Amino acid sequence: MGIFFLLCFVTGCYNICHRPFSGFVHSVILDDRYDNYTYKDKINEHITFYSNGAHGYVKSNYTEKKVLRDVKWVIASDNIKDTLACYASKGFRGYLDVRTGRSVIPADRYTKAWLFSEGLAAVMEKDSTIKFIDTRGQVVIDKGFRYPDFSYGFLFYDGLCAMTDAAGKWGIIDRKGDWVIRPEYDGAAHINCGYWLLNKNEQRGLFDKKGQPVIPVEYRNISVMEKGISVVLQDYTMQMFNFDGSLMYQFVAGDIDNIYYTTTDVTESGEDISKLTPCKSYSTYEGHCGLLSPEGKPLTKPEFTSITGLGPNLYYCVFDFTNTGIILDGKGNLVNE
Repeated sequence: MGIFFLLCFVTGCYNICHRPFSGFVHSVILDDRYDNYTYKDKINEHITFYSNGAHGYVKSNYTEKKVLRDVKWVIASDNIKDTLACYASKGFRGYLDVRTGRSVIPADRYTKAWLFSEGLAAVMEKDSTIKFIDTRGQVVIDKGFRYPDFSYGFLFYDGLCAMTDAAGKWGIIDRKGDWVIRPEYDGAAHINCGYWLLNKNEQRGLFDKKGQPVIPVEYRNISVMEKGISVVLQDYTMQMFNFDGSLMYQFVAGDIDNIYYTTTDVTESGEDISKLTPCKSYSTYEGHCGLLSPEGKPLTKPEFTSITGLGPNLYYCVFDFTNTGIILDGKGNLVNE
């Protein structure tokens, strides 16, 4: 009987102490075995994050000591002005100082958190709305913003941030949380040169860094380039605008390609001889192309996906990546209409 009670006592102690002891082993003993931590991310010159997939910690590069334990991951901003990095621990999110590696805002409250930008960071508690906190952890914006199914990351650029309302529509807010661009869009993203790209009903438009419209929301695609703003109209034609939204070029194209047709002549080895047609094809967006005159003027809209030559001035133009097409002459007129 004594042996039986002894076994029960030992088993009970093991069950009670196993989890804490296991945590102690991983957080203290195994942490010292650097070779067990296959993932290493040098956050900056000050700190490095180590992980073995299940456990991780932050180490000071100067003292070689662990400054923060039980860390799942660490993500730091590319902007050196933002000195707080987001980290995950035990199912929560918090913020650490990238210079010391020590926790500034503990990971014990927020279930979602985004990087700091311009001194503010978006956070969420369980089943809560999105709020913004400052570097002290104080809530500075709390206006009932809802988390969408997909987010680029709630970051401020020149005092503006893309945000969603309760209905999941996107708009742009300022540092007070007020709408600069009303939430009526399907998506919003900050792009190069300080512009905001917004889309609605699969149409895109461009707004400047103050939230003022530059290009109306009516184009298939918009690209900000070094020389100007390239847009794709609904009929797949392309135009170029100046940065203030004024028209620069009525017609622009991607590639210009030669068109060949097969003659009845053959080489000495029996191969067909091809010749160049006077017209060329021009391409625009998503593989669409049109017929271009020898003088460089568009003869058709870019409503085709391929153009091949049938004769010196005869062209087979195929629609929408299918085997269906029409035959045009060298002036863009329909043959056998």
